Amino acid sequence: MTGRSPPRSRTSRPRCSVRKGGNLAAGPRSADKLSTVALYVVSDLHLGESTLASMFRDEDQGRRFTEVCTRVASEPDGELILLGDIFDLTAACPPHKGLTQFGVSLDVPIEDKPPRPLAAVMKSIREHNPTALDALEKLSAQAPVTLVPGNHDRHLSEGGGREALDAAGLPKVRIEPMAARRVLDKWVVLQHGHQWDPSNATPTGGGETMTAVIHHAVIPFLRHITPRLNVHIDTDRLVALRPEERVIPVLERWLRPGVFERFIDALLAILVENGALARPLAWVTTPSLLRWRLKDDDDLWERAGASALAVLEGAKSLPGKPPPPDVLVLGHTHVMDWAVQDGRPGVQRLYVNLGTWSARATDAAGPMDAAMPLLQIDADSRQLRAQMVDCSRRWRPLQRFEVDR
Repeated sequence: MTGRSPPRSRTSRPRCSVRKGGNLAAGPRSADKLSTVALYVVSDLHLGESTLASMFRDEDQGRRFTEVCTRVASEPDGELILLGDIFDLTAACPPHKGLTQFGVSLDVPIEDKPPRPLAAVMKSIREHNPTALDALEKLSAQAPVTLVPGNHDRHLSEGGGREALDAAGLPKVRIEPMAARRVLDKWVVLQHGHQWDPSNATPTGGGETMTAVIHHAVIPFLRHITPRLNVHIDTDRLVALRPEERVIPVLERWLRPGVFERFIDALLAILVENGALARPLAWVTTPSLLRWRLKDDDDLWERAGASALAVLEGAKSLPGKPPPPDVLVLGHTHVMDWAVQDGRPGVQRLYVNLGTWSARATDAAGPMDAAMPLLQIDADSRQLRAQMVDCSRRWRPLQRFEVDR
């Protein structure tokens, strides 16, 4: 990746020319009232299959995503960048081994199974999310759409990835390992951000294994067993809980006495079997220690922010060696962030984390909610502007950044 944007299919529309700024917070508008903008960015939608615990509800988030696609399509020079974990392919892939023993340990009919073809998974995701993906297909025929894969959809940057997108009806969605766009004299660099997270940087990382175990062992177990009397188990809530450490006390509330302890033993065993936990550590790991481990993962957003600011200061390099960014945009952490780095007098740089569109829960019983953050970057002849809005709240403004060229 050189940082120079690849040729566009519509050569009459340069990617980041001088443009007039618009008011994104006004929401979708008719084309005759729109100013020209450059980039729209969303991250971490986590579109999945119907058989899995759902983090994205097509009837809700899908309608809001359609509004975003409509807005981008009506701009004369817009581009939508999908900043990774748009498709939850990691969740669709079972752990390599240990499912059968997990099922035997807990008297649940779960067995080891091979991964399904990537194209079949993408077709299934398309069928389960028609509102969002019909809108994306329509947009990609009208304007540039670029996917920067994250850890949950890294499969699309590997062998068969292009064919899988095609099978899902998205042949015009481009795939780039990262995006670097020149706006005026500024570089906007966009990466998913999982390369800085050791547990998710590679397919064999502990976080990747945990995702597979949750969806193919834990969720089927919870759907099969009988909960405590007068307690309802909501498996969608399990994957929506933030901070993640709250998974442990919530499971204690859901499971009958004795079942929770058996479950923890079976969970540790399958993690050991798949290399996500050393066997000696499993012997001494308690629910409290497991909760502490999850809490460490919850602090990822702070570590990501510190690394991002170090990049803007020139003290740290980005994976892939893109141009030094004036605006750095990441996802992955599921926590929105917005930090301005002050350089020499009159120079400011911006770090944005786009959080997630997936549902979030904070406790064992309360309602789940989802913010739907959208970043727009535009410019005129003298100034670059970035603003973030919440599409779930009628495009309510969250943050705004302006810097002169």
